[in-house]
Amino acid sequence: MESFSLSLANNAILTGLRTPAPSDTPPKDTPLIVAIHGGSYSASYYDATPQNSGASYSTFLRVPFLAIDRPGYRGSTAVRSPIPEDSSYLQEEGKYFHHQVLPAIWNAYGADYGVSSIVVLAHSLSVPMAIVAAALHANNATTTKEQAYPLAGIILSGYGTSLNHDTMSRMQPFFKLQGDRLQVPAEIKDDVMLNKALPGLTDPEIFEKTEELNTDLGLAELVDSNEDTWGVWRHRYMPFVRCPVLYNLAGEDNLWKVNAETLRDFVAPFHTSVRVESGIVPGAAHSMELSRCSRGWYARVFGWAVECGVGHGLGKF
Repeated sequence: MESFSLSLANNAILTGLRTPAPSDTPPKDTPLIVAIHGGSYSASYYDATPQNSGASYSTFLRVPFLAIDRPGYRGSTAVRSPIPEDSSYLQEEGKYFHHQVLPAIWNAYGADYGVSSIVVLAHSLSVPMAIVAAALHANNATTTKEQAYPLAGIILSGYGTSLNHDTMSRMQPFFKLQGDRLQVPAEIKDDVMLNKALPGLTDPEIFEKTEELNTDLGLAELVDSNEDTWGVWRHRYMPFVRCPVLYNLAGEDNLWKVNAETLRDFVAPFHTSVRVESGIVPGAAHSMELSRCSRGWYARVFGWAVECGVGHGLGKF
């Protein structure tokens, strides 16, 4: 994947990685997958190694793939502060994603890639961001015929309804606070994100990449991610999402409680979505795209995105 830097309408900068534009026209109704990483990673999360990358699936299926550095990560401009009193960091990040990021990506690369829609792939702390954007996009569709970008679906993983507090308690003593950013040392990150205690979940090559993939995360986004804020997403945004939703939890996730009940609780508020699918991926750690299961997960992500693109092109939603 190649680096990109994009100027947004508000003069902010967005950086990330993307697959090159195809040399020929892709199949009709092909979507662009826009991937957003979780806390303490960057766009390189989606291009970690040749085995753990969306790039090969992009080439094989002729579906363009673009991964952004979230606001405040790498070269991407941070979300402006202060945060309004009736909002929160992750809500404002979602609004920023909807109003600034996705329109800019569509204007810059939609025609270049020859695509007809966007499917968002979100992991962990970026999941609320995708939900907010999808809800706002659906709301705009009822108030205006003009859309800043065509959204065909959202794919969510690594974010649940009930945190594993034992894991959080084990992590907190290792956090290093620098201003409004937190650093997570590699040794605790391997334990939590990749569940290193369980052998066989992750290829050894990935552990050699931990330092390279690691980056600091914003304190505000971490504070905003807990059971107390679950009601915000459940009541204020999720019921208004109309595009298709694919939601999966990693079976060996160390951060969230994973069972049939938490799975049902998460997807239940998406009652106006035209299509909701959910499941648990056995043998996958929290950072599913870095697990050995990533090949199967990426295959499903790209296949499901193609289905969404075709359905969107046919006017099914």
